[in-house]
Amino acid sequence: MCMAVQLFCPPESQGFLHVLAGYEDGSMLLWDIRNAKIPLTSVKFHSEPVLSLSIASSCDGGISGGADDKIVMYNLNHSAGSCTMRKEITLERPGVSGTSIRPDGKIAATAGWDHRIRVYNYRKGNALAILKYHRATCNAVSYSPDCELMASASEDATVALWKLYPPHKSL
Repeated sequence: MCMAVQLFCPPESQGFLHVLAGYEDGSMLLWDIRNAKIPLTSVKFHSEPVLSLSIASSCDGGISGGADDKIVMYNLNHSAGSCTMRKEITLERPGVSGTSIRPDGKIAATAGWDHRIRVYNYRKGNALAILKYHRATCNAVSYSPDCELMASASEDATVALWKLYPPHKSL
């Protein structure tokens, strides 16, 4: 069963959409919708259901989270039809409900079942912060288009706005 999906348009696809889907068995399949019957590739980075996928605005990679104790950063090569693991991060506690990559491609965040928001340097994959504001499972995380704010949502009925690592403004 499909648990997460992202629709995107890689620059080299001449305007044709691609779909990345995460499944209950931990697999992820990548399609070019011009040939929707056969996936470009199938990978299995997670041992439990994939619950969240995010594609970088550059469309050359992304981040996934699931019911297991892994966060996976991956590369996408559309001309080769491949999806390869770039970085695997093992968590102390399982469960990632949401993932997001800031539009400038520098920062990524995850929303965890352990009530925490984790923030990473997306390019290097290293941890930058663990935010412990919420009192229940965190379900979603998202960035504003201007990269100034991050929002997180939790089962504790709160939405938090964060101003973290704001992008440098050029003069």
